[in-house]
Amino acid sequence: MFAPKDLPQHEVIRLYCGVCEDDWNGEPVEAGPFVCISPVYGRSITTRSVNYVKLSENTPFVIQDSGAFCDGPGYRLSVEQALERQIVHADRFGYAARVTHRGSYDVLIDEKWGSEGRRYTCRWSEVEAWDACIATIQAARYLSRHRHGLRCILSAQGVTPAQYLKCVAALLPYLEYGDKLGLGGWCIIGKRPWQMLPVFRETMRRVIPFVGQEGVKEIHLWGCLYAPALGELLALCDQHGIRLSVDSVGPSLRPVLGKWGYASWTDPTYKYRRPVGSQLGRHRRLHVYLVRRWLRDFRRREQRHYWIGRSSLYTQQRLIEDLA
Repeated sequence: MFAPKDLPQHEVIRLYCGVCEDDWNGEPVEAGPFVCISPVYGRSITTRSVNYVKLSENTPFVIQDSGAFCDGPGYRLSVEQALERQIVHADRFGYAARVTHRGSYDVLIDEKWGSEGRRYTCRWSEVEAWDACIATIQAARYLSRHRHGLRCILSAQGVTPAQYLKCVAALLPYLEYGDKLGLGGWCIIGKRPWQMLPVFRETMRRVIPFVGQEGVKEIHLWGCLYAPALGELLALCDQHGIRLSVDSVGPSLRPVLGKWGYASWTDPTYKYRRPVGSQLGRHRRLHVYLVRRWLRDFRRREQRHYWIGRSSLYTQQRLIEDLA
């Protein structure tokens, strides 16, 4: 028996808003019913820190990231230590009873660490990524065997479509009812769409039909709200009866950066009228709410992105060749 129970998904895409603060410009953190929490955050070794969070009582459901995104060379934990860090963090900040899914401790292949100890965007080579895939699969196996009564998000990685598909295939034996298959390695699509969107498109057109045939019902895309990628992934998921969820800290941070909206409802004038203080905190809460409504109605609001081409229809023979 899993606890706590999650709400049935009626949204087209469910948003788990990333939370990495204990207040929003003096206002309480009101991120809605679904949030994502990592035990650590920071873009460099020197700024890497415990994630001090304080959730509102209006947030009953939490997915817990592993924190792998922040663990650079010399700071990578064992899978046992990573799980212990997640458990301790949830207990320390009072949200343990709200966790519905816990993420596996994968190895990210779209970031590298410089000699100065700072993370930067850089896609790994396919040869480098094989070790990452092996560690990612081992982490998923460990978490699946140490659930502590929770569902899991077992994350995949890979640089090429064929490599990604093989990693996904290796994860499937560890997925149980109520788990999500996590799609990792795609958070830089919005930064480098000319480079990343074609490989994302090709990868998903192989992965989604395959996992749909294998009975996967829930997929979570880590750290991506780029509308063209979401639209094509959603269309594929719809074809195969798969529910889609995403997470991002962006909905709460964009107003701080002078940005408002995504895709069809982006407002470039917001930077000229961005408020300060507690009013900015209220704008952040409103923005998260509007992002959630946008994703709820994504098919209708982003029709130009909701499509898949004929080339998405792969034969079983192609899948067999890729997995060989």
